[in-house]
Order: sequence, then structure tokens, then C-alpha cells
Amino acid sequence: MKKSFLFIFIVITCSFGFGQINPIQNLVWNHYYDYTNYRNIYSLSWQSPETPHNELIGYNIYRGNELYKFQTTTSVGCNPDWGITSGCDFLNYNNGSSFTGFVKAVYEGNIESESVSFGVGGVMLDVTDSKLKSLSIFPNPTKNILNFSEEISNITISDFSGKVIKQIPNSEKSINVSKLTKGNYIISGKTKTGETINKKFIKE
Repeated sequence: MKKSFLFIFIVITCSFGFGQINPIQNLVWNHYYDYTNYRNIYSLSWQSPETPHNELIGYNIYRGNELYKFQTTTSVGCNPDWGITSGCDFLNYNNGSSFTGFVKAVYEGNIESESVSFGVGGVMLDVTDSKLKSLSIFPNPTKNILNFSEEISNITISDFSGKVIKQIPNSEKSINVSKLTKGNYIISGKTKTGETINKKFIKE
């Protein structure tokens, strides 16, 4: 009788202690625009799954249905001022538009937990961008030449992390971007009236 009871106890204990692929807990997403340095700052963090669970090996981070990266730590972000650059290309997805992100716990055998989702509003730009509807850039996407509907000066091309790729101090109505690698960029500059503009464009 005692042996039977011990056997049942072990079976019940194993059933509750193993075979669990719990999801992550307490996911937090923060995203804002740094108006001083014209760049997007974000942080994504979460806590480990509730115990007990199977052997945890790390986490998969998704952008839509695309796997962005696997990692063993519980945070990713982009804030160069704080030395956080582990995910500065995260927003470079869906042409800078909004998308849904997911984080899944990954267990031994590459078994994923249920996903925990969060909404990403896309790349943020300076508020002056929305005020300057009359200024346009074309063609967009472009392979070689990017044109402006009016001259702009102090031109800066940056990636979505805020890293400066190219600077042109002169006033121009078009620039050659053929040497840029394919991807999404932000072009900044000043109009003749002194207004600052920030526009997204795609290099094909």
C-alpha cells in the first residue's frame, strides 16, 4: 500500500513539475523620439517564465512573423547614450511602419512557449515632419537619385538607430544615394525658411 501511494505521489509530482513551457512574464515596451539627436530610443524587457518549467535555454524575439533574434538575456533596446545598442536595427522593419512584436520563451528541444505580444508604432519622426506636407521627396523607394520638392540644406542621412551615414552641408534639390546599402533611412535638413525636416526613405 505504501509503495502504491509513493508511486502515485511521484507521478503527480512529475506531472506538475515537468512538461511545462510557460510564457514570459511582465513584458514592458517603451519607445520615444530623441529630439536632441534626432533618433529613436526604445527598450523592451520582460521577466523569466513562472516556475516550475522545463529547462529554459533563452528567448525568441519576433517582428511580425519574422524571427528577429534569439538571446538568453531578458531585455533588448537602443539608447547609445547609455551604451545600449543590442537592438538598434529592431525598428528597421516593415519600411518603418507599425507592426506587432512577440517574445517567446524557448525550452530544451527548441520548444517555444505561447507568445506575448506588444504593439510597435513604427519609426517616430520629428513633429515638424507632419507639418511640412508640402515638402516631398521622390522617388521613394529610390535606387540612385533622391529629389526634393524644394531646396534643403545641412542634409544628414541616418539609419533608424540614429547613426549618421552621410552629411551634405550645401543646399540641394537632389542627392545621389546609389552608394548606400539597401534599407530604410531618415533624411534630415533645413528648408529656406529655417524649418527642420525629417523624412523616411527606402534605398532599393
